[in-house]
Amino acid sequence: MRTPATRWLLLAVLLLLGLGLGVAARAGEEPAYWALAFENDTPKQLVLEDAAAGKLRFYWYVVYRVKNPEQKPLPARLRLALKLSIGNQVKDYDDGFDNVAEMHVEKKVLERPVCNWAEMRAQPLKPGESREGIAIFSLGNEAPDFDKMTVYVRGLAELRPLGREGNVRKARERTLLLRYEQVASRWRSGKELKYLPEEWTLEEVAVTDRGEGEDEAAKKAGQKLQELIEKAKKEAERRKKLDAEGAKPPPGKSSAGPPKTPIAAGPPAGQPAPDLVNTLRKIAAGTPTVRATLAEAIGQGERRQEATGTLCVGKDGKFTIERNSQPGTEQALKEQRVFDSQHLWIQTVAKGVGATVRRWTVAATKKEWYTLDGKPEVDFAAVANPARAWRLFADDLLYLGTERLGRETAYVFEVCPDKKHEALLSGPLVCDVLAKAPGRRIRFWLGSVTGFQLKMQVRDDRGGVVAALECTDLSVDAPVPPDAFVFKPPAGVEVIDMNAAFAAGDKP
Repeated sequence: MRTPATRWLLLAVLLLLGLGLGVAARAGEEPAYWALAFENDTPKQLVLEDAAAGKLRFYWYVVYRVKNPEQKPLPARLRLALKLSIGNQVKDYDDGFDNVAEMHVEKKVLERPVCNWAEMRAQPLKPGESREGIAIFSLGNEAPDFDKMTVYVRGLAELRPLGREGNVRKARERTLLLRYEQVASRWRSGKELKYLPEEWTLEEVAVTDRGEGEDEAAKKAGQKLQELIEKAKKEAERRKKLDAEGAKPPPGKSSAGPPKTPIAAGPPAGQPAPDLVNTLRKIAAGTPTVRATLAEAIGQGERRQEATGTLCVGKDGKFTIERNSQPGTEQALKEQRVFDSQHLWIQTVAKGVGATVRRWTVAATKKEWYTLDGKPEVDFAAVANPARAWRLFADDLLYLGTERLGRETAYVFEVCPDKKHEALLSGPLVCDVLAKAPGRRIRFWLGSVTGFQLKMQVRDDRGGVVAALECTDLSVDAPVPPDAFVFKPPAGVEVIDMNAAFAAGDKP
């Protein structure tokens, strides 16, 4: 007969035996490790001018997003690194802290704030929280050539312990490898990044036990983080002070070109300003090369279409323009315009259609573009280049005043095209922005230092903007290679002779 004490003892033994069997059954299972969700945009190159040193500074940057899918807070200790390689030559770069590059990308490219590495790591990610960050890799004053790019993303997953050696614990860290190849572009001269399948690797790392060593390391990391935050605050205060003082650039060459004597103020608002226009024309002629980024918008509301790209203008009116229109949509279009002083090449690549190349020959062009009597600036280069559109109206421009655009004061002009401009604006070579101009007002912003067209808007009778083109990040006397103004049609793509097509009455 079992007494109550005997029964309780038997139950305790069975319970302990059951627990032991359960632990043994789970001993061979892989422990559950946490991991963050991660996605990224394609790496992009950035070129800025170091005003203090008078040199260009080259960067690559990656915009990424990280999310905590777990039900507990997780550390956001991401560490990104970049490796560029060509043959046996390899160069490594860490995600650094460059306030100028970060602010440029936030204001001019993304138009929204993002986290740098210090802000990303400052606080754990709450359950379900997402955070957008940017990794900036400074290459210095020279951009190395490469054919392979790898971005290492560490800190996305929990460390997997291996054991210990003394006070140091060994662990494996999962690292995400974002891989790209730089190949010849299919739609423009130069190269572009080709995405390769991503990879995960396991790297062995050393983890110091909690104690004096780890406290010292944490202390040093905290000090570095605080120094970087203070540096960012000082830089923001300095830039705010510059803006308050009229955004005068520091001594040396600025992004708007070498310092020049300010030109005289224009006439009363609403009056023609031929002397001021001639002065701006002379200033523009003294800047042999200009490189800039451009943003274009056509239409309003739901019909608004946007495009972004780059622009290089050289001597004798040569230029090259690259535009991306409506990226990520079914109507996505890539366009490259190259004017080599003898021909205008227009290559377009449309989704599902492929590439087409059109060629205009200046010597054979007659009625394809239209001139205006007594307007010497109305030439082929001015008609085909939207950044020179203001030259088409010359003395017809009415002076409105001045406005600050970035670091340069701009003279603002306006023109209301009449019947004599009708043929000019209806020609096939006119840019998309000017195609919206007939019957409306066109406003131009011309840089007082560079003489360059910084901005153009087409407005309706109520003042609404129906089309706009803006050039930013100007680099005057930029080192543009000669082959930038040379176009070679891709193999297998038919070149359409537009002059012959118009002569035959076939207007594609």
